[in-house]
Amino acid sequence: MNTNRLERHGKLVVLLVCGVLLGGCANGGDHEVWTTKYDPTSGAKLDQPTLNIMGEPMDAGGPLASAGELKQSAISLLQQAADSTNPLLRANAIEALQSAPEALQPIVQRSLADENRGVRFVAAMTVGKLKMQEMAPLLEPLLHDESQSVQAAAIYGIRRCGRPADLNPLSAMLLGENPEVKANAALVLGELGDNSAIPLLRNAVGRGLIRVDPARRKVVELQLAEAMAKLGATNQIDVIRAALFAPPEEGELVALACQMCGELRDGGAWPDLINMIHRTGKFERPPEIRMAAALALAQIDPTKAPLDVPAAFVASPHYEIRAQAAHTLAGVAAGGGGNSRAALGHLAKLMSDPNPLVQVAAAGGVLRAGVRQGQETLSVGLNH
Repeated sequence: MNTNRLERHGKLVVLLVCGVLLGGCANGGDHEVWTTKYDPTSGAKLDQPTLNIMGEPMDAGGPLASAGELKQSAISLLQQAADSTNPLLRANAIEALQSAPEALQPIVQRSLADENRGVRFVAAMTVGKLKMQEMAPLLEPLLHDESQSVQAAAIYGIRRCGRPADLNPLSAMLLGENPEVKANAALVLGELGDNSAIPLLRNAVGRGLIRVDPARRKVVELQLAEAMAKLGATNQIDVIRAALFAPPEEGELVALACQMCGELRDGGAWPDLINMIHRTGKFERPPEIRMAAALALAQIDPTKAPLDVPAAFVASPHYEIRAQAAHTLAGVAAGGGGNSRAALGHLAKLMSDPNPLVQVAAAGGVLRAGVRQGQETLSVGLNH
């Protein structure tokens, strides 16, 4: 199962966050736009060395780290990733640093002109999400970017900063044949929050994508459903819930539906998400889906966030799984429930992971958890 996300703002995971293909961003080319809205973790081989963290390594059983020290270590690590030659790391770092906007402005400014269009996309979406007014004029040239996905992100950023931007290009994108562009246009309309876009989105369902693989078409149309649900079309929640029961060969669709249920805080999906986590034997779901379901539960009710699911995979031999574990732990830690502190401890350890993508996911989780300098002390030993 490939649960990557190149067609979303993605998690903005974290991270994210999360497109279906990482080819262009992973190798530095421009074949696909990458975002991290949902699963920002797998599909791209990273040969980058481990990133350096400030101070002593945070191994299990190591010294105590204050909350402020942990936050600064996370920011330092992400700043290094933002300077990486690997665009996947650069894009992940931008999204992760959204929780530390004081360190983000110079990175976003240069990233708007990045050679990789996936990085430009994430940077433009970040301007909009954080309403970085001083960056808004820099988005104007991106309205004419060679990538339509970047154009959509520029429209989003400009509108979110209170400036006028023509939405008509998004309509043409929705009806086009490019699944990446169609999904990103839906994302932008959903995030802008104008429910007058619901008919436009509904009209795009079943239109275009004639030559696209049916499995990928389903993913894009699920994204259309989510955008409509965000704008108030509650009947689309049933479309998303139905995708939770897709067959095993459509695992990407199931994981995406889980993550959407979490973002929409869909309490009605709770029993099905619980079942995904606890099924055993021949009905047991793969780690990617179990963790997607666990993250959704953490978003729906932080007080019942399941720590045991992501914690079971922090030592996986596969870096993709460890990175998703970090992303899931970030959701548990950010919720502030009873498992928040333990989740933060795991994230501190994963910041020393040998794979830089895992490190970035963990550092982003630390920042998302809202660690405040001087307010608490965290034992990075995981003996509890």
